[in-house]
Amino acid sequence: MKHYVLGNDHAQLARTTTERQRNIDVFLNESESKASAEMVVEFFQALNDLVEDHTYSVNICCAAKAPAGDPLYWSGRTAIFWGDFHKTWLNDYNDTSRLSQVLNLAPRSILVGGAVLLLAQTGRGDQTVAAIHPNFLAAAQEIGLADCHQCSYRSPGGRVHSAATKLSALRLLSEFVALDHGEHLAETLRSYIGLTEPKRSCSSQLATRLVQRSGADPMVRQVVEKMLKNVEDPLKISDLAEALGASTRQLQRRFLNKTGVKLLTTYRELRLERAYSLLRYTDMPQLEISAATGFSSAGALGRAFRAQYKTTPEAVRSHRFAGNLSEQ
Repeated sequence: MKHYVLGNDHAQLARTTTERQRNIDVFLNESESKASAEMVVEFFQALNDLVEDHTYSVNICCAAKAPAGDPLYWSGRTAIFWGDFHKTWLNDYNDTSRLSQVLNLAPRSILVGGAVLLLAQTGRGDQTVAAIHPNFLAAAQEIGLADCHQCSYRSPGGRVHSAATKLSALRLLSEFVALDHGEHLAETLRSYIGLTEPKRSCSSQLATRLVQRSGADPMVRQVVEKMLKNVEDPLKISDLAEALGASTRQLQRRFLNKTGVKLLTTYRELRLERAYSLLRYTDMPQLEISAATGFSSAGALGRAFRAQYKTTPEAVRSHRFAGNLSEQ
């Protein structure tokens, strides 16, 4: 079994809640599918970048080695049967019995591509609605599967869902993100991974977490976007309040109540997050980065950076040039 534990690069940014583990098991019908299954890993890595109160772990294994029969193991897990639209999902009797147990025990399962025909192999095919690729329509009709005429199908009130292709499976997964974490986070994730056009006004992991924590409170969203647009020349809190049509005290109190952190502290952290990104992904000199993030000098940036990240700008930049981005 291939195991991935997906963590956050900036776990220290505005995290005050207890992390909860969620597990995703991706089953392959053949080893050649392993490369494409990496997109599921990328999806949940991106979600870990954005979500605040959960950590997602992805396991990839061959279907023949699927664990089954233990209800405690499957509690809270998602099972994804990673098929494609070129081949049906073929199993021997023992594999079918094991996968049937998985479908019975997993609170959420997704059948992708040809894996949808498992519904019949496991005795669930009679008049079941599913997302079926055109390649399998004739076979599906013969075994009693009804096509939903869409690329993905979320079974209402059920455990077993389907997607006609691997790409539509990602869109289906984003729908479950909306159910689990709210539509705001789901839409941000879609933009982040390119399922929709990116929204540049909120291109900050910290900002996303704060807005999510606030329940997408309108005032929090507006002030966060205002701060992101004014990183180079930071506004006074009174100016932010005036722009939002609120008093300084009202804005500060609302922000603290909704996010659990102070507005001024957050503004500084947003600027430091931008500096971190510029150090990591650009060749800009530190003096220019300090000016681009509202610090009076490279020294001022360095002091604030060390206090926030427990490392130095020089260390982040040296890792970049050493080719060790994955260690950051």
